[in-house]
Amino acid sequence: MDKDNTRGMYFEDRVGRVLMDAGFVTAEQLEQARQASREQGAGLLDTLVSLGMVARETLTTVLSFQLRIPVVDLKTVRVDPEAVQLVPEEFARRNCVLPIGFEADGALRIATMVPNDFQVAAQLSSITDHQTRFVLALSGGLKELIDRTYSSGPTRQPSVTEPRPISGPAAIPSVRTPPSDGVLGQDVAQLPAVEAVEMVTLQAVKRRASDVHLVPNSDSSNVLFRLDGTLQQVVMLPLRLHESMITRIKVLANMDISEARRPQDGSFSLQFGEKTVDFRVSTVGITWGEMMVVRILDRSGGLFGLEDLGLHAIPLRTWRQLLSLPFGMLLVSGPTGSGKTTTLYSAVTELVRDRGNIMTVEDPVEYRLDDVHQIEVNRAAGMDFPTGLKAIMRLDPDVILVGEIRDGETAKTAIDAALTGHLVLASIHSNDASSALVRLLDMGIEPYLAATAVAGTLAQRLVRKVCPHCKVLSDLGAAEAFAYENEMQEPAGQFLAGQGCNFCGYTGFSGRTGVFEVLAVSEATRRLVAAAASGPEIRSQALMDGMVPLRRAGMLKSKEGVTTVGEVLRRVFFVD
Repeated sequence: MDKDNTRGMYFEDRVGRVLMDAGFVTAEQLEQARQASREQGAGLLDTLVSLGMVARETLTTVLSFQLRIPVVDLKTVRVDPEAVQLVPEEFARRNCVLPIGFEADGALRIATMVPNDFQVAAQLSSITDHQTRFVLALSGGLKELIDRTYSSGPTRQPSVTEPRPISGPAAIPSVRTPPSDGVLGQDVAQLPAVEAVEMVTLQAVKRRASDVHLVPNSDSSNVLFRLDGTLQQVVMLPLRLHESMITRIKVLANMDISEARRPQDGSFSLQFGEKTVDFRVSTVGITWGEMMVVRILDRSGGLFGLEDLGLHAIPLRTWRQLLSLPFGMLLVSGPTGSGKTTTLYSAVTELVRDRGNIMTVEDPVEYRLDDVHQIEVNRAAGMDFPTGLKAIMRLDPDVILVGEIRDGETAKTAIDAALTGHLVLASIHSNDASSALVRLLDMGIEPYLAATAVAGTLAQRLVRKVCPHCKVLSDLGAAEAFAYENEMQEPAGQFLAGQGCNFCGYTGFSGRTGVFEVLAVSEATRRLVAAAASGPEIRSQALMDGMVPLRRAGMLKSKEGVTTVGEVLRRVFFVD
């Protein structure tokens, strides 16, 4: 156990004894809280509050008046960027401290979990040339707020080596980030193009953005990050720098820097410490210049298990039963960015243990898996989805994953594979589980083949989760209450919603989860597909067979406090 954790435990034990001596908790309650804090990896004080043994107001009173320790609420405290600039990011992370502002006499105010750590206080005074005063971060989440604070703006310029035309790991440019001093106020517009690109990509990765947009306007350029599915403006740049950054990224992605009129695609990778991040680049000329979108593929986050995706118990059981079939086709549908690839990989990881030869054809390979044999589409070399599928068929596969069914030829080849004794998993663009079957027919697949080959479909959406730090019970608006009651056939009560705080950027949401519907093809459904029935007819039969539809699954999540009814209406609801 490191010294910082030991100091923190000593301090919290001291507060615990004070609470016990004052009669706020019993010895048995204190021991129970200690045990729970060890099991959960949480602090003792936060555990006492979460278990309802001590009110937060009581704890604040004890700390403020009996121990003379000021307390700060991390959810609402305003963090001063000038204070943050004084403390290096690496020091803040290592010692779990966050500068939040200045006292009236100029002393630096530092949020910490260990307000009696005089060694760290002395080091901070030496580094910042300011007297330091500690305040206790009582509400927990200090490390999370440190992450958010130091990723909300540029850090000290990293440097990236030029890509070299050789294969293997050495060909990946490396972003070397020296010890940062947290320069949040630095003006990206004043940086050279190379450093500006490095800064933007680094911040996008740190903030877990899925996409970066560089969009020119009449007299400036907007840089936007897609965070939790929502596009947010990060900085505005002069057009001169926009053009230079576009050229720099094109060089990294091996694209034609002289061509700005026609669309282009490319990719590159950067090394961030021990982590490799891939970037997919697309450009197109618009009215005011060349627009670029960079998709970020960060493989360091690991894969989700099926339980972690957000599937409720009944759809999860149905999907696992479908995955246990020896052959047939399983389709995952949804719009772009709805998490289809993640769901497919989560399914494959469950099959790796006992399903023999698992092969994939993808564009691109987003996760590299042991014991899964993956083929990446390379159209320049003549390797597209149909070609890759035909090659896989000659390699004795047990399970085949197709990254996306985009055309009739790919669909026909995948259907043939499913009919010849293979389990085929594939993604397809459609609105819901029933329309995935209709989409195959639209691609030219004979109805009787689709009816025979497809064993089940899954449709999904992503919704933002209520921020756990600022969630409160609140009433629904009239439109939201009507939608909930119409779907659930029960009165709408109060639901959890985020008020907005430092941890969620005052959006009320933090992170995303999936909303799913799973359609297992019954004999009745099979007859409808063979007769080329419409999507609504197939959907009606699936509902009669017990399918939980997307919108009901979303409302169930709002009832559970995972998301809000408003978020379900925005992301999940659609007109029948």
